[in-house]
Amino acid sequence: MKLRAVLALCGLLSSTALIACGPPPATNTAKKVGKEVKVDDNAPTSLTDIKFQESERGGDPKLVGCADGQREGFADIKKFPTIAGCLGVWDGSLTLRKGPTRKACGDDLDVCASPADVCAEGWHVCARDGDYHDLSDRIDDKQCSEGAGPGKFVAGISHVKKKKECAPAPGPTTRYPCLKDGYGAEPVCCGQNCRTGECRDAVWPQQTRISVGKAQGCGAVTSDRNGGVLCCQDAEKPAAPAIVKPIEAAPTGTEAPSEAAPTEPPAEPAPADKPNE
Repeated sequence: MKLRAVLALCGLLSSTALIACGPPPATNTAKKVGKEVKVDDNAPTSLTDIKFQESERGGDPKLVGCADGQREGFADIKKFPTIAGCLGVWDGSLTLRKGPTRKACGDDLDVCASPADVCAEGWHVCARDGDYHDLSDRIDDKQCSEGAGPGKFVAGISHVKKKKECAPAPGPTTRYPCLKDGYGAEPVCCGQNCRTGECRDAVWPQQTRISVGKAQGCGAVTSDRNGGVLCCQDAEKPAAPAIVKPIEAAPTGTEAPSEAAPTEPPAEPAPADKPNE
């Protein structure tokens, strides 16, 4: 990708003091961390030097899951048809539950107005409603850590229900919030650069991984550190049942007319034998 190549080159040259690099291109430019977030030991790791495993360019977004037609995570579309890792760029820090603006974006397209816009039409940020089943019904913990490939791809849930408290194993109706920052606020994520924290049961027992760095919770992520987004295919709406017109019953005290089967006329009696004359 142009973005990763430019950033890597600038880092190398600036470290050797050979040349001063100007700003990267206007599109596909990783933005600085939001003003309200302090970059320190609590910040998540950067995505700048990740070599993603990508699907082929120019795919049908509705099948690929990413608005720009190419996956950076879960690149095997046949193996993972309903979940995708999509890379995007946006200004400052945004919540992963910000609704889509319907303006397609991605690392091969324009800057995003919302993280949700990296997902193609018919797809959404995984677990955006707080339901962890959106992930656990599609993949297991090993596929989350290995099948996604290099990098980090975040979902729309924090991995605790309340900051500083590890929640018990979830039940069928458990819903997780999207916290802004602090201990436990980090979003659940898939990819080889995700790590397990102290609280590990949010999705898969003892194996739930997160984008470690409590400075950026699910409710305030930056694209240079959490620009990989998990996109899940929308559930198909069930077909409307066919409308069957009921048969009207005959009024009380009357019988519906019926057609009697035709009957043959009675046979004529055989003529009696005449007495002998």
